[in-house]
Amino acid sequence: MQDTQSDRWLSFALRAGLVALFFWMVKGLLVPVLLGGLVALLVSPLQRRLAPRLGRFRKSAPAISTVGVIILVCIPLAVIIIEASASISRFFSRDWSSTIERVQGLLNDGRITGLLNRAGLSGDDVRNYVSNLFQRVGSSIAGFAGGMVAAVPQTIVDAFLFTVALYYLLRDGGLLLRWLLTQSPFRHEETDVLFASIQDTVHGAVLGLLATSAVQGILTTIALFVFKVPGAFLFGLLATLLSLVPMLGTTPVTLGAAVYLFIVGRVGGGIGMCVAAALIGLSDNVIRPWVQSSHGGMHPLIALLSIFGGLELFGAAGIFIGPVVAAIVLWAVNTRGT
Repeated sequence: MQDTQSDRWLSFALRAGLVALFFWMVKGLLVPVLLGGLVALLVSPLQRRLAPRLGRFRKSAPAISTVGVIILVCIPLAVIIIEASASISRFFSRDWSSTIERVQGLLNDGRITGLLNRAGLSGDDVRNYVSNLFQRVGSSIAGFAGGMVAAVPQTIVDAFLFTVALYYLLRDGGLLLRWLLTQSPFRHEETDVLFASIQDTVHGAVLGLLATSAVQGILTTIALFVFKVPGAFLFGLLATLLSLVPMLGTTPVTLGAAVYLFIVGRVGGGIGMCVAAALIGLSDNVIRPWVQSSHGGMHPLIALLSIFGGLELFGAAGIFIGPVVAAIVLWAVNTRGT
């Protein structure tokens, strides 16, 4: 009897070790696969509606759905990121000598000098600060561009893994779900609640992303019109699209507009645009958790923490993975309580 018990523990330890070894081996590749699974969860209802209409080609539904996601979502998003990065690099790599001379001329103005003297500053201090600021910005942009180039191979690998995971999970997701149900150590009802919670959380994350994008785009467009920035509507549309990109958002548009206003001498408008940029950025921390909590039944504070924690741990994909992890933890606590 004792030998049998020891064999069971040895078998369990061996199996657990093999599973841990596998996940440790692929840990650097899990984020695009998880993201592909979350997108498959969203697209699967549409695929189920599409398959019967394809007739004898219904087996092609996963491939068509995958291509549709790439065409409608991934390619435009990649173009937006590339164009935004190129625009930022071009903006900061231009010749700023005339701008610096204009700022220096502004600092020589008697009224500005008087204000600086009252604040305990001198014109030389501000000139040195502005010069150092441009140097730091240039160095940061150069480092950003170098990092973008270095990240291209990994981005290609991640995109490939995301596409493959999306296709196979759309094709075999039903089989995987049934296998998980049979292997789950929890009661069937509890497992159903878990999967329903994950699905609601993913839907909430997507709705939160779209709602945040719409609100930030509208606010940015209004601010650009108020401060009379040229091309306000087009830049507002660009801000709406950029707000779909986690950790980038509307900042390139709003801060770019503020810099433009300062350069043309509209200091009041530049300050107002900076304030608007801060408020628009903070709206993300209010709208997204509120939509997430209202759709998935999660407290707004937990939703906010899960979003920030997910972004810190998983990068841009954490905006979806973080709330899912929080939903699983809440499910575990609630089922433990019952």
